[in-house]
Amino acid sequence: MPKQIFIFLLFTLIFTFDLFAVQPDPYQPDSQIPTEYSGMNLVWSDEFNAVGKPNAAYWIYENGFVRNEELQWYQSNNANCANGTLILEAKRERKLNPNYVAGSTDWKKNRQYADYTSACIKSPGLVKYQFGRIEVRARINTSKGSWPAIWTLGETGEWPSNGEVDIMEFYRVSDVPTILANVAWGTSTRWSAKWDSSKKPLSYFTGKDANWVAKFHTWRMDWNKDSINLSLDNELINYTLLNQTINATGITPQNPFLQKHYFLLNLAIGSNGGDPSQTTFPLKYEVDYIRVYQKSISSDIKPIASELNKCVVYPNPASNYIRVQHPETINSIEITDLFGRVLENVPPYSISNSDIFSLSGLKNGVYLLKLKVGNAIEVSKLIIKK
Repeated sequence: MPKQIFIFLLFTLIFTFDLFAVQPDPYQPDSQIPTEYSGMNLVWSDEFNAVGKPNAAYWIYENGFVRNEELQWYQSNNANCANGTLILEAKRERKLNPNYVAGSTDWKKNRQYADYTSACIKSPGLVKYQFGRIEVRARINTSKGSWPAIWTLGETGEWPSNGEVDIMEFYRVSDVPTILANVAWGTSTRWSAKWDSSKKPLSYFTGKDANWVAKFHTWRMDWNKDSINLSLDNELINYTLLNQTINATGITPQNPFLQKHYFLLNLAIGSNGGDPSQTTFPLKYEVDYIRVYQKSISSDIKPIASELNKCVVYPNPASNYIRVQHPETINSIEITDLFGRVLENVPPYSISNSDIFSLSGLKNGVYLLKLKVGNAIEVSKLIIKK
């Protein structure tokens, strides 16, 4: 069988499986076995199926007042596993601040009490990875005052030069409830970050699904040596090219996203989350699982590519355009349906003058992107969502 036909049949089989896979109940934890991805292995996960405290081999707790002049006192009591989920619970309860100093200008010391408690768990020194696909299924609380997050930090360097990836944040931007996906790195000013941030109002999601807030959703980070793509329920929210994420001169590491990162899951109260004084407590933030996939052969993955591909295509899913980059000369580009019928054919002249190509003539769906490079043909999946 010719190599090109074999690759086409393989991709068609994989994509057909993806399209018709049984979807979990969006209102319940997912009890199915973890998703399998072609060319990737599940190298670590926490399914939070225990009863009681999170696994101490993976997680430690933050304690007290920690960051952003938030209102909550972090403590381990507010992080527990039950019914197949990690539950981070925020409560309205008074907590004595043992570090209180009357008249101090330090926000961590000038409050005699905290009026709220919550939890943050993190994995420094225990669970850390460089490159791969990170998936987190969670149900967030969107009440006023609530600030849940799924994020990573680099293991070396001072913030923000160590690099921060916010796979998910929810808070209020100009008092508008907003879902955010961010990447941050260091500038020449200490503790001042350069942000690549994407913001979508909560109404963008609830306008399409009135029950969105009541459901679990899957946040994903696809990370390789070239880019970080952040997605929500398979919709690309933000993508960042790593040739742009260079710390200011003289600050190490040079690129904070070419090192291992560890995970943080937390529910903050107040600050960016807004005033919680009129909100009914407790608030619950539920995490169904966190999973890390990596390539079978190496620790790097392409956003959409087979094991043999060197092509980088983004965004994906795409809407009105894609960028196509390859270290070698691309002779031709075809976009076909899953049966191999050519729908778009990009001439060599267009390829040599641009790496941006319009998708205006294509409808929502799954397609194959076929690149001819020398005597080889590379095939990648392309998802279009407008």
